[in-house]
Formats: sequence, structure tokens, C-alpha cells
Amino acid sequence: MSGIRQKLSGGTRTSIGSADQVIKTILKSPSGLPEVYDLFLDDDPVVAMRASYVAMRVAEQSPESVTPFAKELIGNLGRYTQQEVRWHIPQLFSHLELTKAQRKKVYETLMDWAETDKSKIVGYYCFQTAADFAELDEALLQDFIPRIRKANKTGAKSIQNRCKKIAKQLDIEL
Repeated sequence: MSGIRQKLSGGTRTSIGSADQVIKTILKSPSGLPEVYDLFLDDDPVVAMRASYVAMRVAEQSPESVTPFAKELIGNLGRYTQQEVRWHIPQLFSHLELTKAQRKKVYETLMDWAETDKSKIVGYYCFQTAADFAELDEALLQDFIPRIRKANKTGAKSIQNRCKKIAKQLDIEL
């Protein structure tokens, strides 16, 4: 078992364990980032969740850290099925400069997750990143508007609150 994987294992999926220690190490020396991204698909759901959490927290302080992993993230979209990993994936995409085709592919996946994943947290972050993408692309915006309106009518309270903030951001009526 690798050092990073070992530090990210143990406990429950709702705890961060030693993730903060890994974050500090990666921020000082990013050589462990490829392993962190590989661990998103680890068989141990605790390790997978914490790895995606580490990447997301590193990206908050070092947004360019996501760039080398853009193709991997896009290529693995269909493989990210664990809800705790899906919490962090949209937040990683918010730090990337994507081509129009890449943005469309990611947008479609995030909207699918937002509308079908039972986790409200997944929906919350997916809707926000999809809105950010729609702001950059008129075709996505036209697709997004009716979907955000529907989510505002039928979604959980946290989703409705996010929809209202997104509507202000995009200057649209719900």
C-alpha cells in the first residue's frame, strides 16, 4: 500500500481522516498528485472519497494543479459512480479551461448527475458548475434554463436555494 493511499484509508466516508496532512504535503510538493487522482477509482470508497477531497482542496489553493488531469477526469466521467467522489468532480472542473467540445461533454454528464443522483450535494455542485459552463456557451445556456427551472420547482430545498443563486448569476427568471 502506498504512503498516500495508506494515509487516506480507514474510518468512514464522511470523515477526512489524515487528508489535511496529505493536502499540506501535496501543496509543498505536487509529485503525489497523479497518485491522488488515480485513487478516485480505488476499490475502497473511503480512499476514493478522500482522494477526490484532497484534489479539490489542493485545487482551491492551486487551481492550475487540475490542468494535467483534465483528460483523465473527462475520460473517467462514466466511471465516477460514488456519490462522495461526485461531490468533488464538478468542483475540479470549475478550475479548468476546456474546449467547447470538452465543456459540452462534461456539462451533459454533470446535468445527468444533477438530475439523477440521489445525493443533494452532488446536485448542488453539478448545477453550479453546469451554470458556469452555460454562462460561457449560448447553446448550453439554452439547454440549461428549462432544466434549472424544473429543478427549482421539484428539487430539494438546498437545490432550490442553489437555483435561485444561479438564476441571479445568469440573470434569468425562474
